[in-house]
Amino acid sequence: MAHIQDLLQEISLLSSTSATLDWDQETYSPARSVAHRAKQLAYLQGKIHKLQTSDEFCDGLASLDPANQRELTHRYERATKLPQKLVERDSETSSLAKAAWSEAREKNEFQTFAPHLAKLLEIAREKTGHWGFEDEPYDALLCEYERGAKTREIATLFDSIDTELAEIAAAAVEKSSVIPADFLYGPAPIEAQQTLNREIAESLGFDFAQGRIDTTAHPFCTTLGPADVRLTTRYENNDFASSLFGVMHETGHGLYEQGLPTSEFHLPSGQAVSLGIHESQSRLWENHVGRSRPFWEKWYPRAQQLFPHLSKISLDEFLPAVNRAAYSPIRVEADEATYDLHILLRFKLERALLAGALEVSDVPAAWDDEFE
Repeated sequence: MAHIQDLLQEISLLSSTSATLDWDQETYSPARSVAHRAKQLAYLQGKIHKLQTSDEFCDGLASLDPANQRELTHRYERATKLPQKLVERDSETSSLAKAAWSEAREKNEFQTFAPHLAKLLEIAREKTGHWGFEDEPYDALLCEYERGAKTREIATLFDSIDTELAEIAAAAVEKSSVIPADFLYGPAPIEAQQTLNREIAESLGFDFAQGRIDTTAHPFCTTLGPADVRLTTRYENNDFASSLFGVMHETGHGLYEQGLPTSEFHLPSGQAVSLGIHESQSRLWENHVGRSRPFWEKWYPRAQQLFPHLSKISLDEFLPAVNRAAYSPIRVEADEATYDLHILLRFKLERALLAGALEVSDVPAAWDDEFE
C-alpha cells in the first residue's frame, strides 16, 4: 500500500511542477524561452508516463479502494498503449503550438499557427491508432474528456437540437438588436477592473490565500497544488464587463477545484470528475449568477463607483445590456443564446479534421462557411 501511495505522490509532484511551468508559459515567461520550456515539459511528461506504466504501479492498484482503483486502472490502461516518445513529442509540440497560437492571434494570421495545428493533428491520429476505437477516431480522444461518451451519440444529440438552437439564437439576437449597450464601453482602467474582479471573486467564495488572478491571452483556470489555484483573465481598457464575466467563469472552475479534498490531491478522488462537470460550474457562476438582478443589485453601485461612465445609467438599463445576445466569432465572449452554436461548430470541424475530411489549410474557409 505504501509503495503505490509513494508512486502517486511522486506523479502528483511531477504533474504539479509541469502545471506550474505551463502556467508560467501562458502568463509571464519571455517569448524566447518557449523552446526550452517545451523540452522541460516534455521531459516531465515522459517521467510521469514512465511511472504510470511501471510494473510497480500496476501491482499496487489492487491495494487501493474500489473507486480510486477503478479510475487509476483506466488511466494505466490508456497510458500503457502510448509509447513514451509519443507522449513526450505530444507535450513538446503542444507547448510550441501554444506560443505560435498567441503570435497568430496577435497578428490575425492563421498561417503562423497552421503548421503547428497540422503536427498536433498528426499526433492525435497516432494516439487514436494506439488507443483504438469502436466507431471512429474521435471516440478515442473524447474518452480523455468525457469517459464513456460516444461520438455517434453526441452527433445524434447535436443534430436533434441544431436547428432549434440556431432559431433560438437568431430570435435572441434580433430582440437584442434594439437594446442599447454602447454605454457599457467607456474608460476602464485595468487597476479598477482588477479591483472589481478580485472583490467579486472573493465574495463568491474564492480563497485568495490559496489562489490568485493573473493576465493571459486566453483566460483559463489551473491547479498547481492542493492549495494553489490560478485564475487568469485579459483586459480591454474600454470594456470592464468582458474581463469581469471571464473572471466569474474562471472563478466557477476555481471554486470547484478549491472544494476538492486537499488530502487526496494525488488521487482521482481528490480531482475533478470530468470537464463537463467543471464547465457546468463555470457557466453557472458566469451566467445564472453573474447576469442576474440580485447579483447586480449588490454590485452595480460598486461598478458605478469604479467606472464613472456608468453613473447615469440605471440598473434597469444596465441589466438588459449585459444579457443581450449577439453573434461573436470568439467562444469565450459568446452569450448564453449563441454559445452552444460554437460547441456544435467546433465538434463538426474537429471530427472532420481527425477523419481526414477537412485539411488544416481549409479550416479558415470552413469556419467562415459554417459561421455564416
